[in-house]
Amino acid sequence: MSIQTPRFIDQLERKYYRFGIENLGLILVVMQAFGFLAFQISPDAVFKFALIPKALLAGEIWRAITFIALPLSTGFWIIIVLFFLYWIMQIIEEAWGPFKTTLYFFIGLVFSIIYSIATGYPITTFMPLEMSLFFAVAALYPTTQVLLFFIIPVPLWILGVFQAVIVIFIMLSSDWLTRGYYAVVYLNYFLFFGLHHYKQLQQRMRRNTWRG
Repeated sequence: MSIQTPRFIDQLERKYYRFGIENLGLILVVMQAFGFLAFQISPDAVFKFALIPKALLAGEIWRAITFIALPLSTGFWIIIVLFFLYWIMQIIEEAWGPFKTTLYFFIGLVFSIIYSIATGYPITTFMPLEMSLFFAVAALYPTTQVLLFFIIPVPLWILGVFQAVIVIFIMLSSDWLTRGYYAVVYLNYFLFFGLHHYKQLQQRMRRNTWRG
């Protein structure tokens, strides 16, 4: 893994490494599987998982966690989705270790909760937070290939760009509260990779200046 995380994150790891959750991916997969089964039993049961600020502040504190269980798929594709989620988390943990993986995920989680409570915005899908995990993998291993539709080999950086286009489209076509949430939920990515991309931009500008 050639991308160096910011110094303050490394310092946090040295001090609080014991708080890293090993095999966090398995926990997320189990929660997603539970949400999927709940949906199969009763589609209305899933509404109990959503992060509804009024309900949370009224005492339904489990919603701060259970929105993670909102199923990413409600059909046969859930098998592939969960396998992909687990694969993503394993790659991140292999690159960063348990602490940084846990920190990355929980930054997105905590900012989601704070934003929801502060604005009254209900979070009814786990997708944006899951997408932030994929962005991390695409940045860490851009040239690693996956088989799209089990046939076409595609580098992760291309899938990352495609996903970024989707996020931009959602933000442009949504209301301001949704736009704000998508901006907030990806703060984990910018905290971990912002400095790296800034250095990339500086290097590109230097090369362009030298060529000019």
